[in-house]
Amino acid sequence: MERHALAIVDSVHELAELGLVTSATAQIRSYPAVPLFKLYILNGQQAFFGYYPVREHKLDGEATAIWDLMGKDATLFQHAHDNDPDSNDSQFVQQSQLWFDSIWTSVARDYRL
Repeated sequence: MERHALAIVDSVHELAELGLVTSATAQIRSYPAVPLFKLYILNGQQAFFGYYPVREHKLDGEATAIWDLMGKDATLFQHAHDNDPDSNDSQFVQQSQLWFDSIWTSVARDYRL
């Protein structure tokens, strides 16, 4: 999680360093739950969403299996806010933003390396 999150922060900062955007900031927060999906929201206008598939793995022949969430294998689906606020895509983007904001302002805490 840390490697992926820091790569996103580096990419955001690089956009500003290359002059591709006027300014760019990124902040990492975490919350105490297992992630079951991937969600990216861009400027409140687009959402990319995908579920993490779950795979069983056994460590070095151990009898105990672990269940891994395969984040890299998530297929992302795009939803874009359009001129109709009642369309499925517009509502998906809006509700995704509301969910994200509720987590961000309640249980999420600043991530410390």
